[in-house]
Amino acid sequence: MHKCIFCHKDVSISKSVEHIIPESLGNKSHVLPKGYVCDECNNYFARKVEKELLAMPYFISMRSRNNILSKKGKYVKNKFLFPSILQETDGIIEFSEDAIDIFLESPEVFDAINNKKCNTMLSLYLPEPEYPSRIVSRFLAKCAYEFFLYQMPREMYDECVDEFMQDTSPNKSLENIRKYARYGEGEFWEYSQRRIFSEGTLWVNEDSFVPFERLHQMKLFVRETSHEGDDKIYAEVYYILEMNGVEYSICLSDTDISEYDKWVEEHPGQSPLDDNKEKQLPFGIYDVNPLLIRKDTI
Repeated sequence: MHKCIFCHKDVSISKSVEHIIPESLGNKSHVLPKGYVCDECNNYFARKVEKELLAMPYFISMRSRNNILSKKGKYVKNKFLFPSILQETDGIIEFSEDAIDIFLESPEVFDAINNKKCNTMLSLYLPEPEYPSRIVSRFLAKCAYEFFLYQMPREMYDECVDEFMQDTSPNKSLENIRKYARYGEGEFWEYSQRRIFSEGTLWVNEDSFVPFERLHQMKLFVRETSHEGDDKIYAEVYYILEMNGVEYSICLSDTDISEYDKWVEEHPGQSPLDDNKEKQLPFGIYDVNPLLIRKDTI
């Protein structure tokens, strides 16, 4: 009998597939199949973690200016300020090949613009999420725990669950992060957050040379350390996630991320996600979309 990797209840009748990154952040491919996360846990994360994450001002703004649609295929509303008439309203932004269209909900604001009574519109400029944030921390813990299974060969999923993710497992190294992600138990799980490239950056792979934009990427990163006077080598496993140019890192076995902070100091300008086959182009979508966050303006 299969058990949910989070709550350890019977998952045989559950119908949910589990998106490691929610669809509302553009993820269509990084998915755990049915039989590993139960419907109850899937719904819990959607309501109590991901919904709160998506409601943070940064993620509303980022999704709006990057045209990342909701799970139901709708544009994300953002709040716009009009200082000359002392009003604000919700609206959406749509991008086409030759224009940026803004649709505002307030008829009064629309009339003021149409009658040339205001010519300035403001919106929040948030290059990164609020830091530190318990919601971001629990979201990363949930993603890290799921990705540990996801990155295994599909035929090894069940073996991995038995070895690392069940209540009867002899290896309890992931137990604390599981409880923190699912139940909020334990002390705050530290994480790293930094912008590593601009939104709208374009890349090419040396095998295809077709420009592409990264929405997100992730990997497990092993940081090996040794201690003075000790001939043993210690290893910590970090989950590294990049979304729209912001890199996040969290340790799977420990709330402390000091070893990753040391790696960042020792490798300035680098990320564990760097791929030698991928090259950044000297121009990007930010050249034609002034709303995107550019790393060199922060």
